[in-house]
Amino acid sequence: MTNETAGIYCRLSQDDGNAGESGSIQTQKTLLTQYCEEHHIEIGDYYCDDGWSGTNFDRPDFKRMLDDIEAEKINMVIVKDLSRFGREYAQMGMYIEHYFEEKGVRFISVAENIDSNNGVDNMIMPFTNVMNSFYARQASSKTKAAHRARAKSGMFLGSRAPFGYLKDPNDRHHLIVDPPAADVVKEIFQMFADGIGYVRMTKILRERNVLNPQAYFNQNNPEYYKNSDYWRKPFDWHAPSIRAILNNRVYLGQVVFGRTKTKGFFDKARIAAPEEKWVIKENTHEALISQELWDTVHQMMNARRRENSKGEVQPFAGLVKCAGCGSSLNVSYDKRKGKYTGFSCWVYKNYGKERCTSHAIGWKTLNELVLEDIRRNAYVARTMTNDYMDMLVAAKTEKKQAEVERCKRELKKADKRISDLTKILNKLYENVALEKITEERYQTMAPGYEREQEMLKAQREKLVAEISRSEEVHENIEKFLPVIWKYTNIRELNAHVFNELIEKIVVHEKVVEEDGTKSQRVDIYYKFIGCVNLKRAGFYDDGEVRVQSMQAQEQ
Repeated sequence: MTNETAGIYCRLSQDDGNAGESGSIQTQKTLLTQYCEEHHIEIGDYYCDDGWSGTNFDRPDFKRMLDDIEAEKINMVIVKDLSRFGREYAQMGMYIEHYFEEKGVRFISVAENIDSNNGVDNMIMPFTNVMNSFYARQASSKTKAAHRARAKSGMFLGSRAPFGYLKDPNDRHHLIVDPPAADVVKEIFQMFADGIGYVRMTKILRERNVLNPQAYFNQNNPEYYKNSDYWRKPFDWHAPSIRAILNNRVYLGQVVFGRTKTKGFFDKARIAAPEEKWVIKENTHEALISQELWDTVHQMMNARRRENSKGEVQPFAGLVKCAGCGSSLNVSYDKRKGKYTGFSCWVYKNYGKERCTSHAIGWKTLNELVLEDIRRNAYVARTMTNDYMDMLVAAKTEKKQAEVERCKRELKKADKRISDLTKILNKLYENVALEKITEERYQTMAPGYEREQEMLKAQREKLVAEISRSEEVHENIEKFLPVIWKYTNIRELNAHVFNELIEKIVVHEKVVEEDGTKSQRVDIYYKFIGCVNLKRAGFYDDGEVRVQSMQAQEQ
């Protein structure tokens, strides 16, 4: 190809949304076409990337333009201005000053009056590229800040509503409940809380012909995806889909922003962001599940959960602990009989008696102990509510009072030292300003005081938090009462009951009495209130079944 044949390149991204009509793709094409006509330049093709960032050079039409350069279909590239070509100066320089030169491609930027045939004009190009790159970073930073501000105000920013919701037709940043899908979400949470594992749940949903989230969206938005591939296997549920629903805080009535972030400004791959960096705004729309159900489900998710041959999850999963080493007890399962048989310490099983002892307890024994304890607490909590609350407050106060006093003493001491350090640092700064001490001396002394002050401030925050938690006794008891009341007449246990009520169950080693009988202590720690000793509080006589120090005769 001997004559010059131009490729007209146009680009517009969301970051350029304020460019107006003068920056639109059609306007760019019109201006560049007129430029070619005025300068008698033949146009080979138009290459337009609409909606693509200038920092990303993996654009479809940009790549097609490079292919045409390689195929020698064009030997000139014309853009309206350098920012349309890109906004990352290193890669722009690589293409314009190296690749195009090697391929004999002439480059023209009309707005800056840059023509690679005029070498002197190239001096402005690196500076313009740097400014465009700076603009892109600045625009990106402003966009992120604007999104965070909107999220903090409670606005939903997703392009599509989550499964179970619809975008409010009167406010696209507000979610309203979509009843059919919401019922599926509620059922998924409830099934998981009832101990149904991922595999079994996906099978149940398939057998019921429940549309998966993608198929449900397509059914209600047939014009959104026209590719038939999206309609294949509409009832095909998978574990990742279930986990995504169970992990989405939107179902608590919250807007969450910033769960993922890009690796870097130029690497647009998404990675998980630390939770402390998330923006979480509560009560932005109607919740589909309660906080209690969410907590139950996530306690179960955090435990090691292996399904048995029936697709069921061991209901005690993650709750039964060894009193000796603190590890979780392993559960034994008899495949032939199709039932669980008992628990034992995995540390002892793997490392022997030098590390721990067996702490073994039968499945049936532990199940009956916990069931009986729940029923007794529920009965006392309902029939003797005031006495029960007084007992819990007294137990908490007895355990926490000394700790609270210690924390308060340490807090007072930390506050005094922080105040003293502030005075010392101010005096040091004053002395260096008045030239009573040298700058070198100041730089030697000040950092040590500043580090001590920062450590004390961090310690202070922990002490204040600990004191605050200790003073939440009544609030925690009030949370526990309506939960335990539900189980006054409970007849059998399941994973939902365990994870709604129980924080942990600590199993001690068996003790052989003088008469040869074996007994075993089991401590049951309830959520919000901890370990409860009804016998010591006088609710039951010695002859009855004990609660905290349960004597379990192995069967």
